[in-house]
Amino acid sequence: MLIRVDDIKEAGLNREYAAAAAEFPELSVLEQRGEVFFPEPITTKLRAIRVGEMIQLDGTVSTSVRFVCSRCLKVYPHVLELVFTLTYARNLPAIDDAETGEELELNAEDLGLELLSGDELDLHAVIQEQVLLGLPLQPLCEDTCRGLCPRCGVDLNTATCNCAGDGFAGKFSVLKDWSNRQK
Repeated sequence: MLIRVDDIKEAGLNREYAAAAAEFPELSVLEQRGEVFFPEPITTKLRAIRVGEMIQLDGTVSTSVRFVCSRCLKVYPHVLELVFTLTYARNLPAIDDAETGEELELNAEDLGLELLSGDELDLHAVIQEQVLLGLPLQPLCEDTCRGLCPRCGVDLNTATCNCAGDGFAGKFSVLKDWSNRQK
């Protein structure tokens, strides 16, 4: 998944890639842990154009994934459609302070740029990063998912349990009447 910088002309360059999640180390680890499953290849469509001395990379990453709901543990399908834009530069542009006229020391991240070294863009890490950024921190099968009963483990989305009114005695139950005792 390399693009030679010399192949990017003023008119731009279009590329499409498809790769299995196993080809991306961090995605493969997530799949081995059972946190997410990638039943289909990760498809990437890219357009690279020259903008002066810089290269702008516009792309979409799409794939089907299966998550384990963090509340009810149900496996559910989801489609990831991610759009991104990255700008690469060989050198950071000099920027002067508007008030003092002195040159500011800014890094690539401050400017929203990626540094380009060499004659090729390796898109492998870019694609993996975009997929990782698109994964939810706490996957939910539905926003209204009620999860599992903490006592009996029944899925509260599909059934009701008899222990709901028993007053679950968790580790914080001693604090239940704390505000009343402080008065």
